[in-house]
Amino acid sequence: MSSFYTTLTGLNAFHSQIEQISNNMANVETTAYKSNNISFKEVLTNTMTLNSASSVVAGKGVKIMGSTTCWEQGDLTETGNTNDLAISGEGFFIVSDDYGTYYTRDGSFQYDEDGLLVNNYRMAVQGYAINEDGTLGNLGDIQLSTAPILPTATSEISTQLNLNSGTTATETFDTTVSVYDSLGNKIPMEITFTKTATANQWTWAAGIPAGLGSTISGGTITFDNNGNLAACTKTINLTLTNGATTPQAITWDIAATDLTQYASDSRLAASSQDGNATGNLANVTVNDDGIITGNYSNGEIRSLYQVALALFSNNDGLDKVDNSLYVATGSSGAAVIGAAGTDQYGSITPGALEVSNVDMAAEMADLVIAQRAYEACAKLMKAESEIMQTTVNMT
Repeated sequence: MSSFYTTLTGLNAFHSQIEQISNNMANVETTAYKSNNISFKEVLTNTMTLNSASSVVAGKGVKIMGSTTCWEQGDLTETGNTNDLAISGEGFFIVSDDYGTYYTRDGSFQYDEDGLLVNNYRMAVQGYAINEDGTLGNLGDIQLSTAPILPTATSEISTQLNLNSGTTATETFDTTVSVYDSLGNKIPMEITFTKTATANQWTWAAGIPAGLGSTISGGTITFDNNGNLAACTKTINLTLTNGATTPQAITWDIAATDLTQYASDSRLAASSQDGNATGNLANVTVNDDGIITGNYSNGEIRSLYQVALALFSNNDGLDKVDNSLYVATGSSGAAVIGAAGTDQYGSITPGALEVSNVDMAAEMADLVIAQRAYEACAKLMKAESEIMQTTVNMT
């Protein structure tokens, strides 16, 4: 009779294994799904004494020891959706709603009508706001502002410019640098360089369109015998008549290597300034460090957020809930949160998702073994039944 129940433990165990294999195979297309495997252990009874010299330990079947998760990373597949994110390496995305905080490897994200980055279940993705100085702010929801960038008046310009050392006295070179006023108007500021009769010396004068105002800014530029800048007046003052704040002082940031006098054509190679017009968010991009960058209609590019990831001392201790989500437990340890792409945290691949790590070939092999074992246990049950029937018939 005891062997009947021993065989029953095998039927139950292999049935559970087949269920687990079926679940793995059913989730072969589930984003970031991690396969699970059932492990078994033998059930023993008390030691039976055969005689004074020997004894045996009677086996009473098998029971399920537990289910373990395979945390091996799945392959990454491109989706064409720039909002989709995949983790390459360690870590979990952090999402939250009114019910709590959850962790997932599924990076199927999109922005909702309020600019909030959410998963398919409208849980908010967590990240660090990036301050204007580039430092990370507090951890919180990643939410893009729909408000336009306010205009900023130019306070500093810089140029990379060469003036031809072969220029004769009174010859000029004109170039234009655009600046912005406090209203966000783009002002073309023309700078005229005039070679003087003194060796290695030029004068310069800045001007703006008469309809916008005027400037009497100018000065003298002196170079050394090697064509490097020796001295230069660096302040520009605009007197505006277009309603913007006036006067507007602009500092010309000139390093020795940015303004030269070599024997080559006079040419403005590059210029930059710190002002901007008003602008609306046009699109966002994400780099390998999970930094979300906003590209604005006025040409401004600003780092807005950095995606946060969570690490655990024991992934096997996480509790799995619906929708590819996990919750932390005492066994998993508290989440250690940091920025993607830093230290031991994985990097981010935008426009991609992590696929299931289920190995279909291995699952099929395990299924065949579990099925054969189940059939064997079923035949044992039948044999036990026949033995019991024979015993009954003998009475």
